[in-house]
Amino acid sequence: MRDLTEWLRLNMRVCLAATLIIEAAIGLLPQLANCAVPSVIGGMDQRLAIQSTALSALYFVLSIWLMLGIRTSITSAIAAVLLIGPAILTTPEGNPDLAVKITLITVFSVPLILYGGGRYTVLETHEPWMLDEEDDAEERAPESESYARA
Repeated sequence: MRDLTEWLRLNMRVCLAATLIIEAAIGLLPQLANCAVPSVIGGMDQRLAIQSTALSALYFVLSIWLMLGIRTSITSAIAAVLLIGPAILTTPEGNPDLAVKITLITVFSVPLILYGGGRYTVLETHEPWMLDEEDDAEERAPESESYARA
């Protein structure tokens, strides 16, 4: 079961990174600004050109970090905030297409925030709630045996 959840978290990490890279491409390439894809950057006003470019660069960096699995919990939390926050602030009247995107971002990021990135992570934090009790008991057993012998 643990292998299945690790593969699911890996796939969620890739999907969230793909969402971020699409947002970054829409923000950095002006030809894609009027595409039919609902976008956080595409919904920003033209007066916020510098802010949208900076946000697109952040999306690009965060997508690379997610693909590599660098501090996945923190990176996915930052990505979710940077995707959901501007989406809500730039379209206060609401957009149904953007609401679906926000829901998908939430579905992808919450398990990553709680349990980490899964397989093939470069740098991952292991908090107490991220470990299984069985694995934790197996790791502590050899240590206690060596202390008992001494």
